[in-house]
Amino acid sequence: MNKISRRRLLKGVGIGGLVGVTGAWALTKKQTPEKALEDLLENAITDLPAASISAALIKNGELVWEKSSGYQNLESKKPATFESIWPTLGSVSKLVTWTAVMQLVEKGKIKLDGDVSDYLGFTMRNPHFPEIPITPYQLLTHTSSLSSRRMTSDPDSMADFFCKDYSDDLNAWIASNISPDGAHYRSDLVFDLYQPGDFTQVTPDPIGVIAGYSNLNALVAAYLIEKVTNLSFEEYTYKYIFSPLGIKDIGWQKADLDQQKLITPYEAKNSPRAPIMGVYTKSMKDRGYLSQRVIPSDGNKNYYTIDDCSYFSPFNAAGLLGSSTLALTTFMQSFLSQNKAKTALLKRETIDSIFHVQRNDLTTGSNLGLGWFQFKTARYGTFWGHDGGGPGILSRVMIDPDTGNGVVLLINNYFVDFRERALLLNKLCEVLKTA
Repeated sequence: MNKISRRRLLKGVGIGGLVGVTGAWALTKKQTPEKALEDLLENAITDLPAASISAALIKNGELVWEKSSGYQNLESKKPATFESIWPTLGSVSKLVTWTAVMQLVEKGKIKLDGDVSDYLGFTMRNPHFPEIPITPYQLLTHTSSLSSRRMTSDPDSMADFFCKDYSDDLNAWIASNISPDGAHYRSDLVFDLYQPGDFTQVTPDPIGVIAGYSNLNALVAAYLIEKVTNLSFEEYTYKYIFSPLGIKDIGWQKADLDQQKLITPYEAKNSPRAPIMGVYTKSMKDRGYLSQRVIPSDGNKNYYTIDDCSYFSPFNAAGLLGSSTLALTTFMQSFLSQNKAKTALLKRETIDSIFHVQRNDLTTGSNLGLGWFQFKTARYGTFWGHDGGGPGILSRVMIDPDTGNGVVLLINNYFVDFRERALLLNKLCEVLKTA
């Protein structure tokens, strides 16, 4: 890390950077600004709760601060570090998928308003609207009419999505489940009842992300990438995204990652959660993915281990990227024009189109660009990024292309006190603005 950048950030924060804060978030006179930032995470370990937390701050395109708190593994007491590898990032993974799509748009191999059927090798139509083509633009904006939650996000299917050992690769899974000639194809599972591209009638999302939100959009996009490039989705992203950035400790298959750096995913026994989330926990236990044994940790917290989620899966593109916080932060920096050291994965005009509101969800109030969500704050500016969640992970990445600032936050526990998470994000953003 650039030490000058770190000093500049911490000098800029000063005592005033956290003024008005009370309780666990207060900066005492004896604390250095750096210690105050570290204490934010240490306190959040207990307050959220979480087995480990990793955070990074980007200022004017540069990585200026990072901290990992808690344990990579609770039983061995191995500390988590900035280079520890999170087995999955959840839906933050989709940003890599959308980047690959937009690279191929730039190269003229994909048309945003084209018919995906022209690329897939089979005709993909919502049977309720057989004359309406489904486009890559609709995949990116979650308006394709592909099923919002039924195939990958009800309690049982979400547990399998993250943890089941699948024998099919993406190609075989799409052919069997999404192609109308597939052995397991069911149109009532694949499609929702609205016209593709009709923003006003998009199916409401029961989890409240954005109407029409579907993992299937990312899976079809990844399959499209394979068909257009004659490379597997994994091969393409390594060659054209990870390798140009020179990042390691990132990948789609758990077996390919450094096993000595892997973070063990946990779920806190007494996490605050809505009743519907308890259904997901029960499904994880019933299907054998969540241990029955409780592991005690610091602060009188108890955790269940999620130790059977390291299998081969066709669902990588939607939510199963494994990465260190360092690698993920480097990926996010590449979209900021202020950072001249990082390879740009896309042309500036393409990035500008990504960070442009394409649709507003009147139900949730969410704004969406080309695959990237807009996070508007009253005091700290407008960010673009994505949330992610799943067994042992709650993630948020967001960058402000105007200022070059950004926040990366990874939490080892899906079910947390979201008020505490919002407070933590707020304080990290406050530090960035004050510095």
